[in-house]
Amino acid sequence: MILAWASAHHVVHDTRFLAPLKLRIARYGTQQNGRRAWLLLADAGFDTLKLTTRDLVPPIRRGGKLVDPERKARADLVAQARLDGLFGQRWKCETVHSVMKRLFGDVIRSRSWRLQRREPMLKALVYNLHR
Repeated sequence: MILAWASAHHVVHDTRFLAPLKLRIARYGTQQNGRRAWLLLADAGFDTLKLTTRDLVPPIRRGGKLVDPERKARADLVAQARLDGLFGQRWKCETVHSVMKRLFGDVIRSRSWRLQRREPMLKALVYNLHR
């Protein structure tokens, strides 16, 4: 099920969308002791200083080495999640994108910018109903 989405009119870095997406999906996760009891799985495009310990995002390796201890610890957590099969669950997201493109087409046909932002949202809504 698609819970949140984000788009931009021009090319921007993914980290800009991290905080708003986390706010939108927060009500769908369970909480324990006032903290979320679920994990955020994302790709390296979301690597930023705003990550928490509940965010499994592989660090970007600049020059092939990780120097910062926090980034090394996060790389270890992601490696363990991959071994446990948890991080491999991201393929489901790619499958949803593929199914949506097959069912509804991969082209945004709207001409105005306002409708171009709405069209993917409507496709996601129809996908959720179709499921």
